[in-house]
Amino acid sequence: MKRVLCLYRVSTVGQVDHDDIPMQRIACRDYVATHPDWEIVDEISEKGVSGYKVSTNARDAIIEIKKKAIAREFDILLVFMFDRLGRREDETPFVVQWFVQQGIEVWSTREGEQRFDTHVDKLLNYIRFWQASGESEKTSIRVKTKHLQMIDDGHYRGGSVPYGYDLVHLGRTNKKNQPVRDLVINEDEAAVVREIFRLLTDQGYGTNRVANYLNEQGIKTKRDKTLWRATAVRALIENPIYIGYMHMGDKLSPRLEHLRILDDATFERCIATVKGRCTKLGDKMTVPARTDTRSLLSGLIFCADCGSRLTFSHNITRKKLSDGSVKEYERDCYRCYRKINARESCAGQSSYNADTINETVLYEVRRIFSTIRQKPEAALLEKAKEKHVSVNEVAYKQAEADYFEAHKQIEALEEQTIKYLTGENIVDIDIINSMMPKYREKLQKAKARMEKAKAKIDTDKNSEKDAEQEIADLLSWAEAFDEANNEAKHMIIARLVERIEIGRNYEIEIKFRISVEQYMQIAA
Repeated sequence: MKRVLCLYRVSTVGQVDHDDIPMQRIACRDYVATHPDWEIVDEISEKGVSGYKVSTNARDAIIEIKKKAIAREFDILLVFMFDRLGRREDETPFVVQWFVQQGIEVWSTREGEQRFDTHVDKLLNYIRFWQASGESEKTSIRVKTKHLQMIDDGHYRGGSVPYGYDLVHLGRTNKKNQPVRDLVINEDEAAVVREIFRLLTDQGYGTNRVANYLNEQGIKTKRDKTLWRATAVRALIENPIYIGYMHMGDKLSPRLEHLRILDDATFERCIATVKGRCTKLGDKMTVPARTDTRSLLSGLIFCADCGSRLTFSHNITRKKLSDGSVKEYERDCYRCYRKINARESCAGQSSYNADTINETVLYEVRRIFSTIRQKPEAALLEKAKEKHVSVNEVAYKQAEADYFEAHKQIEALEEQTIKYLTGENIVDIDIINSMMPKYREKLQKAKARMEKAKAKIDTDKNSEKDAEQEIADLLSWAEAFDEANNEAKHMIIARLVERIEIGRNYEIEIKFRISVEQYMQIAA
């Protein structure tokens, strides 16, 4: 008797319990029944494994069957159709050939036995899987095209429902007249989404801290049983569905206002905040890594001498008094660890009193907010818009002048080259050749600056929206700053201040972000 091993495979989990696996099993068993000298000794199923996307080297079933073939545990490998072995023309033909070389007969209930007696057999074997691969590619294209069409139509494509939404039948049906569900906002979950973005953006929470907070509050995930994790929080904040866009990769749907939970500014600011505190950025971090400490300026303060980021430290000093009692003195400070570890490499102090620095910075921040509050919002906005336009126009005019000047110089050099070739002058051609690349480079740079400035002028409307948002943010921070907790103050200062440098004798230089400097000039 010949021992038969049957392989059944389906590409999706949904096919496992319907027609596909049972159908393959019945067909293979019926086929074996027509061969009296065959008997089934093993059956292996692959559930939800693509024969096109997944390499045979990564398929556990194929690996297991190969081991059994080497151990001579069966004589015939039987499948419903040969494409159950795979659909990759660069791999599957050679897998079949490998089994035959091991003395294993490879059979299909539809195509019979695959032999390799002649070159024609090898060619037919390859063509079969080349065709199967092509069919998979066409299926993939059809599915992708359909999904892109669904995105364009603003329809839910399936998969996990985003947190903050529910699936509800709103009367829409598919081509088979079956009810199809659509996304609607779940108001309870939407409130949690807004809180997540607020904690990340305004309170300086990290994604781990947000996940822990949600778990402590007993807020359940969409799956109801699993705990929140940092990865889930990061995936949530990067989903454009919260500003009304469904997506498939980089492809976005038209704006769907009925699905919007957040405004664009909050969404973009949150992503910028999370990316800005990435530890891989080192000294280029634009957001404090932590705000859950006593420090108000950590992540923003640097040594003016060596440029190292200063580290917050809390000291407790104990002093024995004359009566024998011990008194504790607590002190917060910022330390320069380069100075501490290598004294000769830094001429600054090793530590600075935190309260002294904090008071200076807080005074400057309050002064800025006071100045801005004294100017009417409409006047601030109008001047901010004018500043956007005037800066772009000046940049364009300067680039245009540089472009024409470089172009003029190139024309002059070309004229001199022609005169040299016709013998009208005796200028050294090597000098002309050495000058030409320099002016061509100037021409290209000026052209690039012109295009950049022109693009900014063309997007003045967006600039105006940015100006409106910046003014709104500044006024909002100005109103909330004094009543805000330490974490919120830390984040507001981080948005205002780019860098604080401190040197010996507490010489402090505060470098504000460009937009703050601009609005200070506007408000003056």
